[in-house]
Amino acid sequence: MAVFVEQYGVVRWVAVIAFCLAAALVAARLGTARPDPCAGLRADRESDAAHLVMCLVMLGMLVFPTVADPHAMRGVLTAMVVVYTLMLGDRMLRWRSGISDPDTGGGTVGAFAYHALGAAAMLYAMSGHGPHEHGGHGPAGPAPGPVLMLAALFAADAAVMAVPALRHRLPRVFPHPMGMAGSLAVLPHLVMDLGTAYMLVAAAAG
Repeated sequence: MAVFVEQYGVVRWVAVIAFCLAAALVAARLGTARPDPCAGLRADRESDAAHLVMCLVMLGMLVFPTVADPHAMRGVLTAMVVVYTLMLGDRMLRWRSGISDPDTGGGTVGAFAYHALGAAAMLYAMSGHGPHEHGGHGPAGPAPGPVLMLAALFAADAAVMAVPALRHRLPRVFPHPMGMAGSLAVLPHLVMDLGTAYMLVAAAAG
């Protein structure tokens, strides 16, 4: 992954700028006392916090592709998968019980399903990456086929989120995170989709 990221420097730094912008937007939303529903913002602080953590992890992997310890990154991603899965289970229980949490604005189950999937995809992409991965003494790494399929999934989600007409129909089919948000509010989700797809392609190529 590090070789691919460094080889295409322009794409790498465009991704870094995009993640910085997404992180700033999410941090600003978290700093808002009570987001205005009329402005198209959904007050889901738990999901926003998860989104911010994902952005920071991605930035670390992009800015320091060769310095970041793969074992440490896998540990961080594993912890994220566990936490996001627990949060997803909690939301599913609340949804089944008809409980709406005012602190999350009735945040959807889909929000943490998305975060858990993103963290799990990156954890799978990082499998086998380490100091011995090319020396034949470590894990072989992820199979390119499934990784590219995951990349296509996130790219397709980005395409849907980029089209307002499609984005507004999603909540009727599946409780997609921020499905009804305005264009600016959707930008962090769009960046995460494209950034995750890029990192998965890098993992498949590396």
